[in-house]
Amino acid sequence: MSKVSIIVPVYNGAAVLHRCVDSLLAQDYKEIEVILADDGSRDDSYRIICEYAEKDPRVVPVHKENGGVSSTRNLALSMASGEYIQFVDVDDFLPFDSTKMMVRAMEEEDCDMVIGDFYRVVDDKMSKKGSIRKGGVISIQEYADKMLLSPADFYYGVLWNKLYKKEIISAHGLHMDENISLSEDAIFNLQYLIHVRKVSVLKTPVYYYVLTQGSLVGQNLNLPSLIKMKSSVIGYYNDFYRQIFDQDEYETRKPVIYSFLVSVGTDALTVPILDDVKKLSQEQGDPLLETQRVAYELQFERLSGMVFEKFLNSVAQMNSLELNDAKLLYYLYKKKEKCSMEELQTACDISNASAVLSLAKLVAASRVRIADLKIFESDKVFYEYISSDLDDQFDKAEEDYRSLVYDGLSNEDIAAYARIRKLIYANMEKTIIKE
Repeated sequence: MSKVSIIVPVYNGAAVLHRCVDSLLAQDYKEIEVILADDGSRDDSYRIICEYAEKDPRVVPVHKENGGVSSTRNLALSMASGEYIQFVDVDDFLPFDSTKMMVRAMEEEDCDMVIGDFYRVVDDKMSKKGSIRKGGVISIQEYADKMLLSPADFYYGVLWNKLYKKEIISAHGLHMDENISLSEDAIFNLQYLIHVRKVSVLKTPVYYYVLTQGSLVGQNLNLPSLIKMKSSVIGYYNDFYRQIFDQDEYETRKPVIYSFLVSVGTDALTVPILDDVKKLSQEQGDPLLETQRVAYELQFERLSGMVFEKFLNSVAQMNSLELNDAKLLYYLYKKKEKCSMEELQTACDISNASAVLSLAKLVAASRVRIADLKIFESDKVFYEYISSDLDDQFDKAEEDYRSLVYDGLSNEDIAAYARIRKLIYANMEKTIIKE
């Protein structure tokens, strides 16, 4: 039995199906089943689904008469064999470590639900979104109070940035309401949350949400439909707060609870134009195409570094750090001795300005200490790593990286590679600035 059932409802999704499914099958967490449920598509969607099923036994093809997204999800839920449930929309796709990060958080923190940040994609631009500022484990009461601050936010209402326990869904007969076409996911979440004790909050993005022309969201975000949607949800919303708080606590929150009727989910209305916007190619580029004229050895080294940086970036996101911060911290952690600014810049391939800024921030945050100051030797400053909760996260990033790159290799292959790698590093180390 697979650990995670990933449910994808599909309707006329042939144009985007490959991007979505490829991102699921490329997850570095392998214990998955991918239920591709076709809702009576009129294009080639089901043919494409069957092609995937023939090539990969993890793909479960489903075909039904058109009945809407809720009936499609319900059918897939009834078939799911996984311990956990993850939902993905066919227009969208996942970062390569999404499933692994959520399963790890669920199991290590003994939680009943995991929620993560996400990337919102418009054309070739994307921006990171998330409504809870700090990662970690929170009680359901804390989660409910945070939701009060932005009750109509996509972050809370949608299915796709969360991981659920199949045991809870089955035990309480939870399902999508097939009689409504808006807010069925928000209602499902509210019914699920009643049975949750703790929620794990991930600050690393676990989803690429693509806003396309003609999407259901774009078609229905008008005043009459918003009023209809909110009217259908408010009863569930109110019932949720009644059940998780005592009467006095509920009464103090009631005025805020009913503010849901006038709140708007801004993720569906805004275009990413702020400082956190990046080109999509920055995250989803193909490094091999960019380095075709470079020697194979250099190409391999660069690709290896880029792959590991993806794991480091997940650590950075979880701890509200920039990638450069994580690179400097990781190098200091592995070196286990003081390092100069020049060595850190060279080893981490970071500009002087970026290194100065990152190190100042890390010293202020007590993640790095200034180890030595030699005023009479060119004013060189040396830095040391301060042991913290990052130690374990860096070790896990290494473990995940090795698991990915050594897939299919024997122990003898890995040992031979390690010997060669050691010689290569000895040669490269000759060029690193010595103090």
